[in-house]
Amino acid sequence: MTTSGCDKNITVGVIGLGIMGSSFASNLLSRGYNVHVYNRTKEKAQPLIERGATFHSTPRELASVADIIMTSLTDEAAVNSVAFGEDGLLNGAKKGCLWIDLSTIDPSSSVKHAEAAKKAGLERLDTPVVGSKDLASKGELIILVGGSQEVLRKHEKFLNELGKSVIYLGADGNGHKMKLAINLHLGLLAESFSEALVFSQKLGFDAKTFVETINNTPIRNYISQGKGPKIVKGNFEPAFSLNNLAKDLRLVNEQITKTGAILPMTKVSIEEYSRAVQNGEGQKDFSVIALEIQRKNGVT
Repeated sequence: MTTSGCDKNITVGVIGLGIMGSSFASNLLSRGYNVHVYNRTKEKAQPLIERGATFHSTPRELASVADIIMTSLTDEAAVNSVAFGEDGLLNGAKKGCLWIDLSTIDPSSSVKHAEAAKKAGLERLDTPVVGSKDLASKGELIILVGGSQEVLRKHEKFLNELGKSVIYLGADGNGHKMKLAINLHLGLLAESFSEALVFSQKLGFDAKTFVETINNTPIRNYISQGKGPKIVKGNFEPAFSLNNLAKDLRLVNEQITKTGAILPMTKVSIEEYSRAVQNGEGQKDFSVIALEIQRKNGVT
C-alpha cells in the first residue's frame, strides 16, 4: 500500500477523539477520505459518525481495516493502552500499514513503540504537531517527523493533507524530542508574557493597554497576539489545556534529568504551571498562567 498519490479510497483510522484527534478526523472527512474512528467514549465520535465516519469498539477492530492508523492521545500510557494487549492496534493491524503517532509523549517510549511496530510488520513514524485545533481541522499544522526517511518519503503526500509543513528530524523519537523543546519554549513565552503583564499592572496600567502596546512593537508574538486579547477578557477556553502543557513540562523535566541540562527559567516555570493545576485551572487554556500570576500579585 502506498499513499504517494493520496488515494482517497484508502482507509484512515483515527484513535483518540480529543480536541486534536477530532479535528484530524474532521479534516480528513472534508477531504473525502474513508475515515474510521475509535474513542473510549462513543459520544465524542457522534458528530463524526453523522458526517460519515465509521466507529469501532476496539483499537484492534479499527486497525484490522485501516491502511493508515493515527493515534492522537494524551500521553504514553494512553498510547500503550491502545497499542498493546489483546484489543490493541498492533494485534489487529495489517502487515505493511502505517502507524503515525501524533501524540506528545516521552521520546524513549516513542522508540519502544517504533520497535514494536517493526516487529509486528508495520511502518511507523512519530509525528507530533505544532498548531491549534483550527489549523488541524484545515490541514495546516506543522508536523515534526521522526523515523525512517524512506517511510516518510513514501507517505509524505498524505502527511501534507494534515499539515502545511512536514519537517524531518531524524531517527525514531526525534519528532517527540523536538515537540518537547517547542512546548518548553511555548510555556516560557506564556510565563514571561504573564509576568510582564502583571508588572505593567503593578505600575498602574490596565491589561488592555499593555496588550495593545506590546502588539504594536517588534517583540509581539503568538502569545501576545493570539492569547493576550483573550486574557484581557478572561477567556480561557482551551485550545491547548493547562493540563496538557503541564504534562509536557513534566516530560521536559525528565529529559533535563537525563541530559544534565541546566535551565533555571524552566525550573521556575514548571513550578508555576504545576501550582496553577493544583489550584484547579487544569481544564482551561494554558494561558491561564496569567491569571495565576495576577492572583499572586493581587491584580485582575
